[in-house]
Amino acid sequence: MIVKSKDRHVRLEVAGALRPLAMSGSTEPLEGEGPPVISAFVSKRRETIAQLVMPTTGLVVIVEGTKEINTGVDQRIYNAGDAFVLQANACVDVINVTDPNTGFYRALFIRFSRELIIEAARRWPQFVGQKIRTNEPVISPELCSAILHGAEALSRRVPASRYLKDHRILEILLILAEQGVISLIPKYVDGSAVEAVRLLVRHRLHMPWTAAGVAVELSMSEATLRRRLRAEGQTFQELLRDERMKAAFTVLNDRDADVADALAATGYRSRSHFARHFQERFGATPSAVRHRRRETGPA
Repeated sequence: MIVKSKDRHVRLEVAGALRPLAMSGSTEPLEGEGPPVISAFVSKRRETIAQLVMPTTGLVVIVEGTKEINTGVDQRIYNAGDAFVLQANACVDVINVTDPNTGFYRALFIRFSRELIIEAARRWPQFVGQKIRTNEPVISPELCSAILHGAEALSRRVPASRYLKDHRILEILLILAEQGVISLIPKYVDGSAVEAVRLLVRHRLHMPWTAAGVAVELSMSEATLRRRLRAEGQTFQELLRDERMKAAFTVLNDRDADVADALAATGYRSRSHFARHFQERFGATPSAVRHRRRETGPA
């Protein structure tokens, strides 16, 4: 489990500055409009949400309380003042925990539409397809200010044109791109098909994925998916096996887990097939890696 650490004073300052935006929930679409670009999530009780799928890429900022995010074999805890980016179609398990002093959980979600990401890519091509270094941005004074200005333009209290509203959200996107937490690819399937498949299956490896099912998720035909993967020197089965093996190694080497846990996490039904693929990939049996971990610690 990874727990975010940051200077407590800095985190509380960030949370305090953004708290006015999260005094009440605002997740419902307004009449005649789509979902809010900046939403506030507020709760007075612990919440558990299983397999939450993000329809669009967005920035999550914790204002009060804590959030636990489980994505496949990865677990992270975020405190007030922390932030992270969730990619479109990411599937996560979420636990929201109220602050023990105030009794509230508060968070902000800034939604980035496909159209705005396309526009950002057009304006700043140097960030198109860049390697994402982390999904956890630093809530710098510039980013905090950009969020506040964006919320002001989107509110109905201040008259603002659609162009100004878009400009304010684009400012947030630019700061995230400069920090290396977002890649300005209009839609992940517009870039590498290999990376598109990895992103889709990585956190849901327990599902019985097929090439046809993945193609549906990526809004393309199975033939197109296979053709694009071949163009990048990969096949669907190779990709799926690679992601499952990496996840299995993480479960066995980084956690106090057994082979049955690795089977469950990676979607294998046959223990013998799993063991054979694992040994082909890592040169050791799953049991050997687990025993080595217990004797010497993670490799």
